Amino acid sequence: MKLKRNCSWRLFACLLAMLISSAATRAQVLNINDAVQRTVDNYPLIRQRMLQVQAGKAHLAAVGDNKLPSLLLHDQLDMGTANAVQGAYFPLGIVPSLSGSNTVQQNSPNAGNVAISFLQWNFFNFGYYDAQRKEADAALAVNEAVLGNDTYQLSQAVINLYLDWLKKYRLMQVQQRNVDRASVTLTSIRATVNSGLKPGVDSATAAAVYADARIAYLEAVDAYNYDRITMGTYVAMPDGGLLPDTTLIANVPSSGQLLLPVADSVASDHPLLNVYQRLYEQQVAANNATARRYLPRIGLDGAAWVRNSGISPSGTYPPDGLSDGMANSKYNYLMGLTFTWNIVDLKRRHDELAEGNFNAGASTSAFQEQKLTLSRMMQQANSSYNTTQQKLREIPLQLNSAQQAYGQQLALYRSGLNTLVDVTNAQYVLQQAETNYVVTQDELLQLLTLRAGLSGQLSAFLQKLK
Repeated sequence: MKLKRNCSWRLFACLLAMLISSAATRAQVLNINDAVQRTVDNYPLIRQRMLQVQAGKAHLAAVGDNKLPSLLLHDQLDMGTANAVQGAYFPLGIVPSLSGSNTVQQNSPNAGNVAISFLQWNFFNFGYYDAQRKEADAALAVNEAVLGNDTYQLSQAVINLYLDWLKKYRLMQVQQRNVDRASVTLTSIRATVNSGLKPGVDSATAAAVYADARIAYLEAVDAYNYDRITMGTYVAMPDGGLLPDTTLIANVPSSGQLLLPVADSVASDHPLLNVYQRLYEQQVAANNATARRYLPRIGLDGAAWVRNSGISPSGTYPPDGLSDGMANSKYNYLMGLTFTWNIVDLKRRHDELAEGNFNAGASTSAFQEQKLTLSRMMQQANSSYNTTQQKLREIPLQLNSAQQAYGQQLALYRSGLNTLVDVTNAQYVLQQAETNYVVTQDELLQLLTLRAGLSGQLSAFLQKLK
């Protein structure tokens, strides 16, 4: 029965190795630079921001059209009465216009026509057109800054995900090695138990340790697959098997200085700071436009029109009431240089500028707050980076000692000079040392990525990871 169980475990291990080897053969290795680029190229949010930038450029062109004059063409054919009354009244949209003197004849129909061409051009408004263009420029700059920041944030998120995925892949390998060690220990113990040199309880205990190692391995596989599926969604490769590029670790020395120069301060053009700076500039441009919107306007108005009426110049109506009303009989033109200024707008201008100045002050405070946050992140990253470097100098010693201890404890057990507890403890210490090494290397990469992003060196840092 024991021999049959041992063969079953070995058969299962062989099948698992074959499945992993087959999956690795089909899988596609994805490096970190390709992961970032494919995500940026395919992510819907980035496409949305790009379209918003294009909309900003279109708006800039539309604002430039504000300088164009207004030219209205109008023609109408009319039939109705012409009961004019002396006296003035304010115009109202629903009150038709009557022209001519007060006549005795009432309620007689009359036909007429009028065709008008009207030009209006405010050619000078004390810089308001230019202020509008600058405001549109500032709005476009905000859209471009948001695009840059979203691209940066997405790149950072993908890099962090990739490094976590790589860590879980390596932790899965750590758990696989632990399973292999547990299998070797179990095989050795069963041999000694079968020979009568060890009690049967050692075999049962070793089997439990092996099962625990298998469970930990399966949990590591599940965690790895979770990140693999997430990464596949980001890079638009959901159906293909993906593997992280493990050669990235070989490019990471115990000190990150070879990959990234010392960076103690946040870049002045950091994408997030750039957004807040552009928002402030947009508000300043809006304030300037507001200040000029309520200034006077100097314009040129011109009109030309033709008109006719069935009523004669002496006020006589045609016999049939409708004849002689279509042929144009009067031609006129009118030109004028206009000056328009609503004095009451000075109050509106004052209040809107006060609102705009408060908003500009709020934008400045928001910028300073983000700058402080990023500076704090840089200081924390530098502090953790120094600690991580010290850990990486110690862990290789821990790992080497743990490997030697495990080998010695297993040899002693086979010689009958120690207990299974000693072997199990040594195996656990070795697993922890391997895990610490993987986790600490990941911490170093995560900190280097954070520092690179904060100091404006993210692209250069990624190139060095190739």
